[in-house]
Amino acid sequence: MWETTSLSGVKIYPMRAAVQAMINQGYNMDAALKLLQHAEKCYTDGNWDKLLVRISRINKEIHLALEAGKNIGPTTFSEMAALLPQPPKGIPGMITDSEYLDRVKGGWVGKCIGTALGDPVEGWTSEMIRSRYGTVNSYLVPPKVENDDTAYPILVLHVLDEYGSSFTSEQLALEWVEHLPYAFTAEMSALENVKAGIMPPESGRFRNPCSEWIGAQMRGEIHGLLTPFRPDLAAELAFRDAIISHRREGIYGEVFCAALISIAFSDRSIEDILRLALAFVPPESRFSEVVERTIRWCNKIGDWKGVLAKIQQELGHYHWIHTFPNIATVVTGLLLGEGDFEKSLTTTLMCGFDTDCSTGQVGGLLGTILGYERIPDKWKGPVGQEFESYVIGFEKMSFAKLSQWTAERGKQIVGPIIRSA
Repeated sequence: MWETTSLSGVKIYPMRAAVQAMINQGYNMDAALKLLQHAEKCYTDGNWDKLLVRISRINKEIHLALEAGKNIGPTTFSEMAALLPQPPKGIPGMITDSEYLDRVKGGWVGKCIGTALGDPVEGWTSEMIRSRYGTVNSYLVPPKVENDDTAYPILVLHVLDEYGSSFTSEQLALEWVEHLPYAFTAEMSALENVKAGIMPPESGRFRNPCSEWIGAQMRGEIHGLLTPFRPDLAAELAFRDAIISHRREGIYGEVFCAALISIAFSDRSIEDILRLALAFVPPESRFSEVVERTIRWCNKIGDWKGVLAKIQQELGHYHWIHTFPNIATVVTGLLLGEGDFEKSLTTTLMCGFDTDCSTGQVGGLLGTILGYERIPDKWKGPVGQEFESYVIGFEKMSFAKLSQWTAERGKQIVGPIIRSA
């Protein structure tokens, strides 16, 4: 409850992180900070009973602040769409059935490549990565496909099987209850809320201090893979997904990620894709500001180390799992990687923060752009042909079957955009 160690060796202090997350959202946590100091001493002294009391009191301060909070952000897609300068709409385009299937597989495999690359150094700083590995140009350890980033999209496919594209957030949340043995951070809070009968959108807010962290953004690609050339539909599906566990900036991260993938099916530059996707995020949001600033830094500085220095200076006070510093490293890798699969992945990785999520997002986007056949063998070969997950009932299947499943559901959603060769 106080200290844990991630698989990458990073010490995690959940209560510190929860208070930091609340401060990052603009809440006054002075009382919680004082309690945190007392709790730190209890932990150091080994006074576990007193520590439990302090944790309870800190949680009370977090709960009271969340309940009193006014600006919880949009709770329906129509509310979010009303914050956009223009109504959400699709873009011109058409794709053959065979190309669609190849690019869907590229998206899935690219995502798995990225998460496998980032897993061993998740939560490490750039300095730690460089000190240990120097310049990274290959996997740090043999790649492992199973990852929480790729677990949630499976349940999106299953909810489509069960209810079609009109599925509700509550129906998807109940898929979590049925098929997820565990979850982390915001998803863990949401899962416990849903188990207790607190359904979306309340599940994303109630006792959930981490609702602007990266958890929603990390699971957004599936909605874009299902909706080529229809970022408006991708954004709507992603919103229904995100609202289960997130709010405001956390939701915008998933909407942006989904729109990116949908637009990636078109023949556009990386910067154009980024800017077109940003049109689906409220322009007054902090998320939009972070993306815009990072694009400017990349264009002006042109060197990832220089851009990272700006990220650390401007966004370093956010937790390493927060949406903001990670979307900044994603944008950095995409723009300064210049469309090269390896350079884009490793640039984002070298920036540090939540590296499996961020490199997973970069790999998913580049994989969708290139298609499976054009992903370098150096990267896709070690991943192999079998997808693995801890989702109950969907532990193993081939990437071919997973891609076919995704493509079939996509064809049902977007219809005539996908045609026979």
